[in-house]
Amino acid sequence: MPRRLIVLLTVLLLASAASAQNWFGVRSGYPLGVTVHYGAGNALANGADLRVSARVVVGPSGSASFGVGVDALVDVFADGPIGAYVGGGPSLEAGGGRVDLDVHGLIGGAFRFTDLGLAPLSVFLEANLGAAISLSGGTARIPTFGAAVGFNWDF
Repeated sequence: MPRRLIVLLTVLLLASAASAQNWFGVRSGYPLGVTVHYGAGNALANGADLRVSARVVVGPSGSASFGVGVDALVDVFADGPIGAYVGGGPSLEAGGGRVDLDVHGLIGGAFRFTDLGLAPLSVFLEANLGAAISLSGGTARIPTFGAAVGFNWDF
């Protein structure tokens, strides 16, 4: 992984540590894989959150790929325990002899368990649409699709 990307992600994480609202989460979906992420509220601007992710995806042939990504997220609706957001960002995926740069947009919705006394816990659904450009000489994949369900813990 390029050293500059690691430095950039580290700086963004450290800068966001002072944010008022942070969260940690895990998600899975299509393509089949597991993603862990850390988010920081208002880290990019007032109302624009930053989410940094690391994931492992299993391909149809059983091969695995690994990726890191960042997303900017903006709330578009919030009413009690229900909220919706939009966002997007880039990610780098490596595996199966490929290195891809993926750029995507996403839409999602979340439900907080406030009525059950578990205000820090929420469940969310998310869908994304993007394009993956090969940095290793392979063919581009346009469009790319994804969907996920996951849990966040706010702190």
